[in-house]
Amino acid sequence: MTISPMDVSRRVFLKQSATVTCGLAIAFYLPSSLAATDPQAPATAGEFEPNAWVRILPDGTVKLVVHKHDSGTGTHTALAACVAEELDVNPMTVQVISPEDPFFETYIHPVWKVFSTGGSTSVSLEYDRLRMAGATARALLIAAAAKQWKVSPDSCITEEGRVVHGASKRSLGYGELVGVAAHLPASAKVSLKDPAQFKYIGKLRHKRDAQAKVCGRFKYSIDVVLPDMLVAVIQRAPVLGASVVSVDSAAALQVPGVHKVIKVPGRPDVLGGNVEGVAVLARSYWAAHQGRELLKVQWSDSPLAGFDSDELAKAQAAALDDNGAQRVSAMAVGDVNAQWPGAAKLLEADYRMPYKVQNPLEPICITAQVKDNAITYWGGVQVPSSALEAAQVICKFTKDKVIINELVSGGSFGAREAKYWLFEVAYLAQQARVPVKLMNSREDEMRSLFMHPATLHRAKGALDAQGRLTAMQLDAVSPASPEQWEPGYFERPDKMDYSTTEAITAWDFAYRPANLDLTWVRHESQVPSGWYRSVSFIPNVFAVESFMDELAHAAGQDPLAFRLANMQDRSRHVAVLKSAAERAGWGQPLPEGTALGIATNQGYTSFIAVVARLSKKDGVIKVDKLTCVVDCGLTVSPGGVEEQIYGGLMWGLGHALFDRMDIKQGRVVQSNFHDYRVTRMSDMPAVDILLVDGDPAKPGGVGELGSPSVAPAIANALFSLTGVRQRSTPLNLG
Repeated sequence: MTISPMDVSRRVFLKQSATVTCGLAIAFYLPSSLAATDPQAPATAGEFEPNAWVRILPDGTVKLVVHKHDSGTGTHTALAACVAEELDVNPMTVQVISPEDPFFETYIHPVWKVFSTGGSTSVSLEYDRLRMAGATARALLIAAAAKQWKVSPDSCITEEGRVVHGASKRSLGYGELVGVAAHLPASAKVSLKDPAQFKYIGKLRHKRDAQAKVCGRFKYSIDVVLPDMLVAVIQRAPVLGASVVSVDSAAALQVPGVHKVIKVPGRPDVLGGNVEGVAVLARSYWAAHQGRELLKVQWSDSPLAGFDSDELAKAQAAALDDNGAQRVSAMAVGDVNAQWPGAAKLLEADYRMPYKVQNPLEPICITAQVKDNAITYWGGVQVPSSALEAAQVICKFTKDKVIINELVSGGSFGAREAKYWLFEVAYLAQQARVPVKLMNSREDEMRSLFMHPATLHRAKGALDAQGRLTAMQLDAVSPASPEQWEPGYFERPDKMDYSTTEAITAWDFAYRPANLDLTWVRHESQVPSGWYRSVSFIPNVFAVESFMDELAHAAGQDPLAFRLANMQDRSRHVAVLKSAAERAGWGQPLPEGTALGIATNQGYTSFIAVVARLSKKDGVIKVDKLTCVVDCGLTVSPGGVEEQIYGGLMWGLGHALFDRMDIKQGRVVQSNFHDYRVTRMSDMPAVDILLVDGDPAKPGGVGELGSPSVAPAIANALFSLTGVRQRSTPLNLG
């Protein structure tokens, strides 16, 4: 398979105007060639670009710009539908393209202020302005048709890419109108469709390009082939933190197809930058791989040479008693310490989760070329700002000299939010002066940096004589996730790491006892950690939902009823809990050797509840079924949401039963799927998913919603089945 360089038609939008409608401010941009043209001049046959999201050609071709990375999650399908719905075109048949200028101001993340995709924010944050963009383009096309027909725009409607005059039934395709529409001013007010009229939003069942993926025709980063391209693999330090002392590359250079061996300098000056390594560049991956096997690299000693992940829990526990440790309050109500002496029952428990690695199906792969004082990337660039940073730091290029040809990637799970590989490929492309495709093997992926950190949570709770929860304390011990990416992160007044305190802050913690103390305790192990799908929701929800179950048991109460009794003003959350319990048969008689466990969380302005059904037969415990109810507000693409939730449940099953990365003497132990067990098809239980629209006017996030509640739901069912409480993952099913 071959992918040629993209034909970049233009890189700059040169005219800005502000349109304010329905209280929403949106920036729209017109090409200077149109903006400077006399509105009364004859129409040209150019491309119609009413804003940063819509392109219509004279031949009727409709292109929708999607500025977010799609890692197989269906982002392109959902975002294109938001524009297409208002434009009245079928989102499954139009062309979806990446921005001509990926660093154009309009495409910046409205919260993070960088060019990035992540955090389950793409659809929820872009829904309104993408609909507005489609509606603005539609209004201009209607105005163009009305001008030609000399009728009122109010007498015209749009249908499947055409403007229709209601009385005369005359119609014109969008392509026929681009010349006139290009010269018309955008209206300050446009009308959005009534949701009752939606044809696509809330009705899509399939993702774009599904057939091509199933048939193997779809092109990923790994399929990129360019003239004179070299494939690079990198030998990174076997012990974390070691550097290159010397390299003997003689044998590697004798391998047919091997062209170069290049030492890659580390960038410890860049937060999240790459470590030192040695790259082998060849005409094929296999030649590069063989050459790397023959390298003789001498590595320095490392300060992490004695690190053992099994000993980490002791150091984390010590941090809890360290007065000098950085403690940041995530949420505090009342006085928990005043409740301990008079409590009828006191419970304390520690919960642990190990290191985990992202393991996307397509390992990291990126192609870059430095030519004509510019750098071009081909691949799944999830964070364009990181690609820009690599180009600026390594190549000293300015923003206008950076081109990104964005491709859908074969998974990310946070791996493509790292930046080390972008720095590596930028350096190699600059040195080689030909296109370089950097490829990680599965072993590289397993042993590279920025895995999900191991965590410790210490919980304490007080119950009164009636079994009511009077106080709850939780200390979450973990490193800071984002500091390696954001210099000065902890110089903020609140000192809060919001990527480490997910699910234990005021806006997403479900429970409201009268006295509550949720604290993040920062503990750095010097092992680089990074982004991971669902990030800190995973360990935080595991601890909270496991402990709520323990409290319910100690109180002699039903775990569902106990949870509901401690929720306040959370009607949507209560609804998904009750619905999931009912669908799973909660409270109904169960066959002998069968048990249910429940867990729940809020995240990304969405709500989820999971009930796990376990059975024990002939001494073997099995997860039989996962019942899941999700309220993510408006579901733009229901089929895509169901797929994301199903994938999240599978991801969560892995956290519960398999995922574990060990480090011994500074070396990552696992190397591939033979010793890092992942969820297989045979492991998947029956799955029942129900989507409810708790807020039909606004979508929430779903990409990372599905996994966090799975592990505690299984752990709680396991306790109900065996009477033994397990507080660390992977759980032992015996």
